[in-house]
Amino acid sequence: MGEFTLRQLEYFVAVLEHGSLTEAAKQSNISQAGASMAIAQLEKSLGMDLLIRTRSKKVAPTAAGQELGTRARRILAEAAELPAALNDGRDQMRGRVAIGCMTAISPRIIPQLLGRISRRWPDIRLEFVEGPAEELQHAVADGTLDLALVYSLQAVADVDLLVLTESRPHFMLAATHPLAARDSLRFADLAQEDVILLDVPPSAERVISMFRAAGVEPRVRWRSVVAETIRGIVASGQACSVTHVWPGMVPNYLGANIRLVPITDETPPNRLVAAVAPGVRRPRRVEEVIATAKDLASAAGPGDG
Repeated sequence: MGEFTLRQLEYFVAVLEHGSLTEAAKQSNISQAGASMAIAQLEKSLGMDLLIRTRSKKVAPTAAGQELGTRARRILAEAAELPAALNDGRDQMRGRVAIGCMTAISPRIIPQLLGRISRRWPDIRLEFVEGPAEELQHAVADGTLDLALVYSLQAVADVDLLVLTESRPHFMLAATHPLAARDSLRFADLAQEDVILLDVPPSAERVISMFRAAGVEPRVRWRSVVAETIRGIVASGQACSVTHVWPGMVPNYLGANIRLVPITDETPPNRLVAAVAPGVRRPRRVEEVIATAKDLASAAGPGDG
């Protein structure tokens, strides 16, 4: 069976309702030749005659035409209701929302986000995957994910960015480190310190470039893809690290044995953002998840995570 269009079905139903190609064409605002061609293409696609032409230029449906008329009216009615049905579904606070989250960001916001969404909208099924920023954003662009939480410094070209909050790099030190009590530090202050970096591209490269921009070659002793490993090594005093901090980070996220100290050297502006597909109208449930993430990240909402 070949392909046919809704427009062809509309013309066919118009012919049945008006009893002639001439009147159907007039009511459909097309030429009689156009209407006749559309019906002929429909018959060819279905491989059967649908109309009986009479000498009076009236037409009557064949048995197949009568059956098609019944089904075509149902199809056209459902097609007409489709936009409203989709809009209703878009406004409903239920269904799946798929989030991507950078490994470095995930433990700082995902637990809170899951908790708040489940309390406010229990019918939203929030799912998340963790991974490198570039990979997650490509998944957003191709529709696999609804959004991805990444840093703006790691954004790719084929997504739009919705800013959640500002983020600044801090040194991560053991609470017992001699420099941990300082109000701020420069990269030069850690020139002789061993460093452990998050080895998820391009995180490590970004940190190394910040050291070098300040005229310091970092003593990178270790790399790890597991944030908990980095925190454990820092807390034990074996190395320091660099991490991004935003206003809504849970105060006790790093534990009592770690201190975060602001960096006074000039560093590239950075933001925590939600990467979304460009030119796509997002369902309300996705918009609410993004708004909730913004509240949590900026400390604009209650800390109920």
